[in-house]
Amino acid sequence: MDNELLDIFTYRILADQSIMDEEISLLPLQRENAIAKLFRIFHNYKASATLLELPAIAQLAAQGENILNAMRTQKGDICSYDIQWLKAARSQLALWYDQLMLNEPISPIDVKVFPAIAFIEEAQKSIEIMKTLRLLYADPNPERCEKIQKPLEHIFHSVDIATTPNTLKSAVLNNDCDIVIVNMQEHSLEIAQELLHIKPDLGMITAILDLKPYQKSRLLLKGMTYPIASPIKADDLKRQLHNIVSSHFCKVYSIVSHETIYNFIQGLDPLPSSVRQISQLCDDPESSIKDLIHTIETDSVTTASVLHAASMPIYGIKNSQSLEQVVVSFGKRMIKAITLSDLACTLGSLQLDAYAINETQFKESSRKRLALMQKWYSRVDSSELDLLCSTAILGNLGEILINQEIINSGKEDDFKRYEEQELTKAEIDLLKTSTAFITADILEFWNLEPELVDAIRYSDNPFNAPTRTLQRLACANAIVYKMVTPHGELRNELSEEVRSLMLKASFEIADLEEAVHALEERIED
Repeated sequence: MDNELLDIFTYRILADQSIMDEEISLLPLQRENAIAKLFRIFHNYKASATLLELPAIAQLAAQGENILNAMRTQKGDICSYDIQWLKAARSQLALWYDQLMLNEPISPIDVKVFPAIAFIEEAQKSIEIMKTLRLLYADPNPERCEKIQKPLEHIFHSVDIATTPNTLKSAVLNNDCDIVIVNMQEHSLEIAQELLHIKPDLGMITAILDLKPYQKSRLLLKGMTYPIASPIKADDLKRQLHNIVSSHFCKVYSIVSHETIYNFIQGLDPLPSSVRQISQLCDDPESSIKDLIHTIETDSVTTASVLHAASMPIYGIKNSQSLEQVVVSFGKRMIKAITLSDLACTLGSLQLDAYAINETQFKESSRKRLALMQKWYSRVDSSELDLLCSTAILGNLGEILINQEIINSGKEDDFKRYEEQELTKAEIDLLKTSTAFITADILEFWNLEPELVDAIRYSDNPFNAPTRTLQRLACANAIVYKMVTPHGELRNELSEEVRSLMLKASFEIADLEEAVHALEERIED
C-alpha cells in the first residue's frame, strides 16, 4: 500500500466531513446541487479505496453512488431513509478516519446501527447487467424501430434492429444478441416458436397483437416466458426486461434450463373458475360482500376452507358461526388469500422429503405467514395488504418442484447439509434457481396480477426490483418468510438479516416486534 496516497486519502475524509454535513442538510432545499456534490465525494472514495485495497470503504462508497443515482431519478420528496443512510455513512467514515489515523485495521460496518446492510453487488444488479448486454429489436415498421431504439440505447450496451425474419434468425444463429424483442405483428408467435427451436433458452420477449390474459398460460407452455401485448407499453416492457435479466443473466440466477419448469407447469390444472371468480370479486372495489358470500356458497370446497380457517385461533376470528359472519369478519383480502391457499393441493404430493416437511407443516407455515403479514403490515400500510396477504400464503409453492428436482438429481444429501436459514442458498447452489423464481412462474401461468408475481419473484433480492414500490413489497414478503420457518414455527426474535431488511426499507422494527408478540399470544390461546 502506498503510504503517501493513504495519508492523502485519510485527510480527504477529514476535510469532507463538514461538507457532507452541509450537503445532507441542503438536500431538501437544493436537491440537484447537493446530490451532485455528495455523489462526487462517494465516487472519489470508491476509486481511492479500491486502489488502496480498502474493500469495506469501497463497498460503502459504491452503495452511496447507487443511492444518490436513485435520488436523482425519483420523483417527489427525498425519502427519509436516504437521509438516514447518508448520515450513517458519514458517521461510519468518521470512525474509519480515526482508525486510519491510529494505523488500526478498518472495522466492518456495524449492522446494528448502520441501515444499509443489504448491499447488492453491481455485477448482480439488473440495471448494471443491462449495460453489458446486446439487445435485438425485431419489427417490420421502421418508425416503431426508431421510437423504441433510442431510449433503449441508454440502457443496453447495444441495440440493433431486424426488420425481416431472416435477419432476426441469422442474428440468433450467430449469437449476435443476448436478448430479443420480437414484435413482428401477426407473425410474432410463429417466428418466436422458430427461434425457441433454434435456441431453447433464448432470452426473448414476444409481443403479441392484443394479447389476452388467457393466452399467457398457453404461451408459457410453449416456452414463451415473457409475452407482452402489442402495441407495446413502456411499463410492460420495463417489467419484462428486468425479469429476463434477473432470470437469465444475474450470477445468482443463471438458469440452466427452463424445460423442467415448463414440464412441471404443463402438468398443472388451470386456475379453478371458482377461485378466479372469488379473486376477481375481492380485487374489485365495487363488488359487495353479498356478491362474495353468494359466490363462495356455490363452491362447497371453498366454503369448507373458509369456515375451517375461521375456527383456527391464529386468525383471531371469534363468535363467527355462519359463512356470512366469517366472510364479513375476514374481509376481502383475507378471503382471497385463504382461497388461494388451497391451490397447493392441486400441485401433487406435499411430502417434501428434501425439506423434511410434511403436508401439515407446509400448510401451517403458509397460515402463520398470512397471519403475521396481516398483523404486522396493517400497522405499516393497509392499502398494500390486499397484495401482500396473497404473496405471504403463496410464496413457497415452488418448493414442490424444487423438492422433486433435488431428489431426481440425487442431491438430497447435499441439500440437507445446509442449515434451515440457508435453504435459498442451497437451492441456488444446487439447482441454479430458487423457490421464489419458480413460484413466480407458476403464478404467471395462473394469470395472477403482475405485482403479486413480481413481489414474490424479487423476494430473494428485494432491492434488485425495478421500482421502489416493488422493492418495498418484495422486502415485506422476504421479512415474513424469514420470520416463519418452513416447518411452520414462528421465530420470536428478529435476526440481524431481518433487522437489516427492515432498516433498508424504512420499516419500523417495533411494529414487527409487536406483531410477532401479539401473534404468539394468539397462538398460545
